[in-house]
Amino acid sequence: MPPGYVVTPFGYFHPSCVRTIARSDVLLADGRIKHADGTSAPVRTCAYARYMQNGRRIEPGMPPQAIAAPLDGRKTVPPEADGWLEASWYHDAAPFGGISADWLVPSAPTLDIGQVLYYFPGLEDYENIVTILQPVLGWNAFNDHGWTIASWNCCRGGNADHSVPEPTATGNLIVGTISGDCPAGHVCSTWDIVTFDKTRGRASTLKRASSYGQTFDWAFAGVVEVYGVGACDQYSSNGFVDFTKVSLLNVDKKPMRKVRWAASGLLQGGAPTCNYGVTVTPTSASLTF
Repeated sequence: MPPGYVVTPFGYFHPSCVRTIARSDVLLADGRIKHADGTSAPVRTCAYARYMQNGRRIEPGMPPQAIAAPLDGRKTVPPEADGWLEASWYHDAAPFGGISADWLVPSAPTLDIGQVLYYFPGLEDYENIVTILQPVLGWNAFNDHGWTIASWNCCRGGNADHSVPEPTATGNLIVGTISGDCPAGHVCSTWDIVTFDKTRGRASTLKRASSYGQTFDWAFAGVVEVYGVGACDQYSSNGFVDFTKVSLLNVDKKPMRKVRWAASGLLQGGAPTCNYGVTVTPTSASLTF
């Protein structure tokens, strides 16, 4: 791919198409960014192609249905992992009203070569994948060689939008929440995505993010996504991340009981041979690597 592209939880983007949404800003349904003073930035469609985790080129304006779903297998040149590695997911015909999960910031990698690690729960529309909502913990997510949290909504108009990142540290408790911004019983058109470091008392929030017309009926209790990992010591050195207190809400904003989370193990054939595994319960997902 061309030089200068940056890694996001959605693949590789031209840096002009990765937008930071300020704390007082609101991401509108048409892609504009509304500021606290009432003004808004004009809609700006990304003019550059982006690249999926398997290197596939996505041209500007390509319809969402032509882009592969994230659980499709990805083959890379061994031994390197690029993209979704493991996931716990659930699909229902009825729409969801939100999801939340707790997880601890794992240990830093033993070897830091500039690889990127992401851990998150999330929501998508199974039949109409336009964007994915995610509260994300990342290692080297902003070329910072450390842990940060940020909330993401991607990729309307080819743009990857995220909240202002906050630093965090190994052992801190992260609470990720995606909640519909409308009364119970309704399918929400806007959503609040909050990635909260409970240990530090700091949050990175994307407020009133548009659903872009989607109905979220595909939930992820926990996902491990990585880029540029060629050896086991380039993952978090403790070897696992546990998502606990996972709560999936129905459209009435009531917790769904006994959710049958599916466990998707290694999703790509080119990853180094490590201790992969996904273990699920109705309220947790443990992913090892």
